[in-house]
Amino acid sequence: MTWVVWRQHRAEGLILLVVLAVISVFLLITGLEMANSFQQLRLSNCLNLVSRESPCLGRMQVFDNQYSFLLGGTTLLLPLPLLLGALVGAPLVAREVEQRTHLLIWTQSITRMRWLTVKLALLLGVVLLVSGALLALLYWWQSPWAQIHGSFISRIYDTSGPVWVASALLALALGIFAGALTRRTASAIFLTIALFVAIRAPVELLWRPNFETPVTITWPIDQQEPPALSNQAWRFASGYIDAQGNRSSDLREGCTGEMTTTQCLQANGVQANYISYQPGDRFWTFQWIETGIYMGFSVLALFAAVWLVRRLN
Repeated sequence: MTWVVWRQHRAEGLILLVVLAVISVFLLITGLEMANSFQQLRLSNCLNLVSRESPCLGRMQVFDNQYSFLLGGTTLLLPLPLLLGALVGAPLVAREVEQRTHLLIWTQSITRMRWLTVKLALLLGVVLLVSGALLALLYWWQSPWAQIHGSFISRIYDTSGPVWVASALLALALGIFAGALTRRTASAIFLTIALFVAIRAPVELLWRPNFETPVTITWPIDQQEPPALSNQAWRFASGYIDAQGNRSSDLREGCTGEMTTTQCLQANGVQANYISYQPGDRFWTFQWIETGIYMGFSVLALFAAVWLVRRLN
């Protein structure tokens, strides 16, 4: 049975290995160059400073100007889990049902549960190994950026911890469920994309900033600079607080050109500035919370897929 599954999915497996090899070579070459520049610029002396001196800012700017396009390129890796679920997970059951090949297997003393179990074990095992290997490489590659700008940057956060592996397993599980539900490959692909976005978007945009209670700091409106924060802190909200305690990102309407910023804010009833942030030391806690959410949805999707397969005629 294992040999049959391999023969059926060897094309996807080979493509996956080629993609992994290309990405790995690119990350190794560029990662070694970035690590060398990081050491030459002595940026390790500029980390976690409450107030960075101008030489540090200048050296960081040099590093950013030289390699920021590479960090932007990692955005192309973010859809990989979704593509995996849509192009590998969705056809796993749907294609078999469409082509009626599952009936041939089931009539040769192979139960549908054994058929599905072998498929799931092989596919999930390969995805776990590949995504884990790529995660280790990405974690090393993004280390300079994480040390300078923090690990909560979305492009770093999503590819530097167990969330990366969990999102790949989630997409795959959703694809398998969609295939078992629709029994049509094209429909399963679209359903996989819709389900993945429906889960990821609220988690990333709404839940993630509030996995733990944010820390909020305030300072007087006549103070020019906000209190210094660690470069590892995730600042996700800032603005002004009025006399009633209401928060807003802009309360400076109706100000004349003769007013100073402080006078303008006072005229609008602003009492203080504020910043809400998550401390950098919560990174791994957030990673495991989000991983648990994705793993929970994955288990539900796989159980639903097994139930649907058992009901296939």
